[in-house]
Amino acid sequence: MISEKALAASSKEVEEIKCALEAHNGRLYVTYNYSGYPMLRELRSMITRGVLGRIEQVHIEMPQEGFARLNRDGQPVIPQKWRLEDGSIPTISLDLGVHLHHIVHFLTREHPQELVANQANLGSYHHVIDNISALVRYTNGIECNMWYSKTALGYRNGLRIRVFGDQGAAEWYQMEPECLTMHDNYGHTSRVDRACVDVEQAQLPRYNRFKAGHPAGFLEAFANIYADIAAHLTGISLEGEHSVYSVHHALEGLRMLESMAISAHERRWVSLEQKES
Repeated sequence: MISEKALAASSKEVEEIKCALEAHNGRLYVTYNYSGYPMLRELRSMITRGVLGRIEQVHIEMPQEGFARLNRDGQPVIPQKWRLEDGSIPTISLDLGVHLHHIVHFLTREHPQELVANQANLGSYHHVIDNISALVRYTNGIECNMWYSKTALGYRNGLRIRVFGDQGAAEWYQMEPECLTMHDNYGHTSRVDRACVDVEQAQLPRYNRFKAGHPAGFLEAFANIYADIAAHLTGISLEGEHSVYSVHHALEGLRMLESMAISAHERRWVSLEQKES
């Protein structure tokens, strides 16, 4: 089975799904489409190869404007009904926050340990949370700043990732998906895309259905992930990629989002191992 994010609305629900899968020897894959973008995969390859050195910080944000925009009549744009109902985890976290959790792990292979978060309502729909920020401490000493919002005017989908190492830094922006902006510790700045001779992942045939200059986008990213799942099911390796995620990853993500809700409500740091204390 394949499920698009979020797998469920709470970690308790994911635990129940996990138990059912184990009882029936089932397989379930969870997809988060942004990690299918070629240049985000190139960034992961750079991190793995040590191009940026030891990773120290990750800043990741996903600002959107849907709850702040007005239509031609000056009235709030009406979103889908499900976006206007919050549970124990705010719906914005299930919608956007799961992507940020996934991308940080996809790039670094590290796990969240403790966090402090703030959540607010700033937009036109006053009964739901629409703006969340958090400081998350990851394994291996990585500091991560997260922000996602439905009230950031000017951003249709402003997903941006900035990774800082002790030898270099890199930035990827979803609205310009073909490029990485690179910085080294000698003061040099450069831009890299699929056509650059230095890339190792994004130049592979599977990421070049269209030549560079014809952006590989949202739908192609899904195709890349489905290809990974198909390869996993048949036992075929795709250039050493490890991009298949299951119920265990979804469970960690929902536990992190629950911890963020607890932290914001109780105004304190929360350990993911002790979030229920």
